[in-house]
Amino acid sequence: MKAQFEAGGGDRVGLFALDDGHVGICWAYAPSHGMQLVSYDPYQGQSLFDTTRRQYEEREGLTFDSRAAWQNGSV
Repeated sequence: MKAQFEAGGGDRVGLFALDDGHVGICWAYAPSHGMQLVSYDPYQGQSLFDTTRRQYEEREGLTFDSRAAWQNGSV
């Protein structure tokens, strides 16, 4: 896992490095709404993850952010 966050409403989003050189973004929605994992090229995936995190941060705040919570940080 490269990075993750949890939004105030309970949604969780993770950014993963995949074996084929792509990145995966996993959206795990608040309880009873399921999850999805989508593969992207590295640049597009990182950009989408950053945009998604910023939108959640502005809308409902973050209860967990790997940039601050992980030792030595994350992306």
